[in-house]
Amino acid sequence: MRLSAILIALIVMLPAVLSGQHYYSMAGERPETDSIRPNELSASIRSALFFRNNEYNARSVKGYTLPGARVSAFASYSLPAAHGVKLSLGVSTLNYWGASRYPAGIAYSDLPYWTDYNDYVRLRILPYVQAMLKPTATTALMLGNIAGGTAHGLIEPIYNPELNLTADPEAGVQFRGDWTRFRMDVWVNWMSMIFKNDNHQESFVFGLSTTSKLLSGEGKWRLELPLQAIATHRGGEYNWAQQDTVHTWVNGAVGLKLSYRPRTDKPMQIWGSAYGVAALSSGGYFPYERGWGGYLSLGMDLEHFAFRTDYWYGRHYVSPFAAPFANSLTYDKQPLTNGWGDYIRLYADYSWRMARSVSLAAVARVWFQPSDRFAMSHALELTMRIDPNFPIAFLKGNH
Repeated sequence: MRLSAILIALIVMLPAVLSGQHYYSMAGERPETDSIRPNELSASIRSALFFRNNEYNARSVKGYTLPGARVSAFASYSLPAAHGVKLSLGVSTLNYWGASRYPAGIAYSDLPYWTDYNDYVRLRILPYVQAMLKPTATTALMLGNIAGGTAHGLIEPIYNPELNLTADPEAGVQFRGDWTRFRMDVWVNWMSMIFKNDNHQESFVFGLSTTSKLLSGEGKWRLELPLQAIATHRGGEYNWAQQDTVHTWVNGAVGLKLSYRPRTDKPMQIWGSAYGVAALSSGGYFPYERGWGGYLSLGMDLEHFAFRTDYWYGRHYVSPFAAPFANSLTYDKQPLTNGWGDYIRLYADYSWRMARSVSLAAVARVWFQPSDRFAMSHALELTMRIDPNFPIAFLKGNH
């Protein structure tokens, strides 16, 4: 509790010159709308230094602290093909102060570097390789490292935003598009490949996130219809050493989001959303193979702050990537009493963009679980992002 008090004091002391977007929105990438300058050679750094303290209801989730940093550094060269082609090469690392291993969650319980099957090192460095083609001005096709994490825009019963601080960079193939009335993100994140006699499983995630803009434009009101789905698969024909070699979890959601801007010349926005969520699985890993839930949110984004409250109710619901308290399971993966769980979450964000490539954010989250005598949990996070880009030269050659 003393640590929580210190973090709250830091939040209060932050300067009041803010960005108007909470941290995880700021972290999202939009390569489909970014332009590519041909023949440009540049260097970039993407870094996030963070300190997050989770004080959770131990019957559902054990509390822990995440002090560390993730950094990607790469060089890029662009070619004048279509609306731009860019090749990026570099390295990426995720490190926790004082740690030599990575946190293990449901999604990583049998993968290399996330289990006890392999040796650990204090500093783990991964290659960063991305080839991006823009067929049109508002679309992007990526191979290699992709725009992952919260850039997919998934709701928290499907995807936990904290994975921005714990998961490896996503890599595979991705297509993103943003049109006048429709926005789409479809991807495959290949988490683990296997060779013969490996002692872990092949693992990948297929995802789809779309938004139909039913009412949009320059007016005060906006109505959107989001559709989201991910399929997490474990298997592989090379590895039959484990008895339960094939598992698939599918989670999907469809909803409506209504936004209102009282003044179009000001960043203030009030919004609400409602989702129906479903879960299907095969392989018998969890006690439930089918589940459902409802997710309601109400938020207000100001020039300097962001506030929101959420309500979740789920019955027999399981998602490998879900945020805390969304799954209908106890800490040791046993079914909850009566097979259902719920929570009320309060969220406040206070962020400061000091420059185009530098931002500081403090976020507070509080959960109440009505089904568990309103047990309270909370999480406090302080994060600094430094993302400089260094144009080096314009090089013309025979392409």
